[in-house]
Order: sequence, then structure tokens, then C-alpha cells
Amino acid sequence: MGKLIRGNPDEGETPSETSGAASIFVNGARYANAAAKFWSSLIDEVSEDFPKCSSIELSASSPGALEHDMLFPQRALEKDLDSLVFADIEAMMKETIAEIEILGPPASVQIRLLAGQDELYSGNLPLDCVDAEIFPYLVVWPLSWAEIPDGAWNNESVSGEIEAQDRRRHIVYKMFFILTTTHLSEGLFRRSIAVTPSVAMLA
Repeated sequence: MGKLIRGNPDEGETPSETSGAASIFVNGARYANAAAKFWSSLIDEVSEDFPKCSSIELSASSPGALEHDMLFPQRALEKDLDSLVFADIEAMMKETIAEIEILGPPASVQIRLLAGQDELYSGNLPLDCVDAEIFPYLVVWPLSWAEIPDGAWNNESVSGEIEAQDRRRHIVYKMFFILTTTHLSEGLFRRSIAVTPSVAMLA
């Protein structure tokens, strides 16, 4: 995975080979999905490039509530593929193109890195890494790993703590997070997750 915060390396540079876990273990279960790679890569990159950082804040606006099925996006894809069997493809293409022309491309995910109250960095995550439409599918995993009931996922504020082991590299990640959700209008939500991360060697 390339740089999450500042995009792909400049010519002549290479991304760190140690960035991100191939898999993590949370509560004894192994996870090798995109969310495991994203969160571990983000924490690794911040630890390496911003060693004074004490808090990571990510935020984006997107429609719809957080749901348990977001843990399994392949199911939604299968439903979409099944629906195509009976769909008017030409009409769907025209509708999709019209939506893109009106709404534009997916919005960016904003990031802020803080050292206490001091801002170290602020900007947008590269769209080729994550965008506002993908963001909710990454947010639901910390909620699940922290064993927060899905009935509470859309509360105005919810917090949790995670310990994840990268047994291959003998690293343990710890994340305390607070997710805040604001209903903007007509099913559009603004979500911000503040993460206090730490990395230590696995005993």
C-alpha cells in the first residue's frame, strides 16, 4: 500500500515495506481484510512520519446509516450483480452518468494530526486510497472489533478501545477511538473518528 496521507511517493522514493499488517488478530480472531490493512498502515505511517502525533482525526460526509452488512461489502456487490440480470443496462448507464455530472466524483476524507492541541498536519487523504463512499466501510470495523452493538453505531457519539496483534511482525496496536455522527440533511451524515493510537512490541 502506498502512502495514505500524502499520496504515492515521489519518483525515486519507495513506500515503507513495513507499513501495515498483512493480518491482525483481534480478540483471538484473524482479519486480513482491507480495514485491517488500512488502520494498521495509517498508524504505521503516522508513527514513522509524525512521531509526535497523539491523535488522528478522520472525517467525511456520506449518505445512509452504518449497518452490520457493511462488514461484508461483497454481499452488497452480489445483490447488485444479481439485480443486473433483470436491469436495463443502457438506462442504468445514463442514470449513473447523470448522477456523476450532478454530484461530481466522490468527496475526499479529511485528516488532521494533532500533538496535544497543536495541529501537525491537515489535508485530504488521496482518493485512490480512500474516499467518502468507502469511509463508512472502514469505520464499521473498529466498532465491530471493539464489540460495540450495531444498534449503537449511529449514536451521536460512541467510543471504544481495540488491541490488535500483528503476529508476523511481533507488533501490538492499541486504538482508543471516539466516533461522532451528525445528521446534516435528508439522510446525509457527517462522521468524524478521533483515534488515539499506540504501537508496541508484542510480548
